[in-house]
Amino acid sequence: MRSPARFSSLAIVAGLCLCPALARAEDATRPYPACDRTPTPGDVAAAKGAFEAGNGSFNEADYDRAIMYWEDAYRRDCTAHPLLLNLARAYELDGQKQHAVNALEAFLARVPNSSEESQIKRRIEKLQEQIQSEAQAAPPPAQTAPSPPAQTTPPPAPPTNVPPPPPPETAPPSSGGHRPITPLIVGGAGLVLTVVSGIIWFGANSDISNFEKQCPGRVCNADDLGAQKSAQIQSDGNSAITRRNISGALALVGIGAMLGGGVWYAVSKPSESASAAPRGFTAAVSPAFAPGYGGMALQGAF
Repeated sequence: MRSPARFSSLAIVAGLCLCPALARAEDATRPYPACDRTPTPGDVAAAKGAFEAGNGSFNEADYDRAIMYWEDAYRRDCTAHPLLLNLARAYELDGQKQHAVNALEAFLARVPNSSEESQIKRRIEKLQEQIQSEAQAAPPPAQTAPSPPAQTTPPPAPPTNVPPPPPPETAPPSSGGHRPITPLIVGGAGLVLTVVSGIIWFGANSDISNFEKQCPGRVCNADDLGAQKSAQIQSDGNSAITRRNISGALALVGIGAMLGGGVWYAVSKPSESASAAPRGFTAAVSPAFAPGYGGMALQGAF
């Protein structure tokens, strides 16, 4: 009469042992939604907060929570594509390798000219090899017939000297603001005007000197030079005088613009530091190590 009871107990124990494996089974992957909108400043600020929270969970090896925060950050700011690399790393360390492949492939599709393209493709190949190997080595379905319990040895304790994975690097704070460029444009325009006017003034001054040599007192004598030549020389001389006067005035305007632009630039205040406004997502390179893979990984930071 004990055989049925014993069979039922063993079946219950086998079912309980299978529960953790089933709970740990990786969910089906889904493609990331198309990034067809520009995030607002509020979206960027919210994404930054979620990213920082994910950083804290990642440093504590709480990869499930880090994935939750970083997925939320990328949903709010879908232009921060380096976040996909952070997600791939967290998924890989959490044992969800198919999700890691999905994130890496999405990054390559959205950043086609990445300098890390060849390394990321090699990483995808390694992950797919591991997924296939694990699928082939998966144990067969549990037998319904009872079997005598096998004596097992306790699993070895995990090593205590393994350093935690390096956290993603964050971008350094930006430096102070910059002075406005408009005073430099005004000063540059004044410099060009001064140089061109000076060239015209010296040419006109040379023509006036020749005119005064041929016509003392700037009055040409028709008897000595002839009526037609005298009139031509007189006209050219008057034109040179006009050019010299106008170019001299323009040169003074150019000098004033140069001095005004320099003073304007000197007294202007730098613009507000870029760190005061919400910043976009930047990327940094850090070492990455995983089973079957070792190299450098591009990490993102707000």
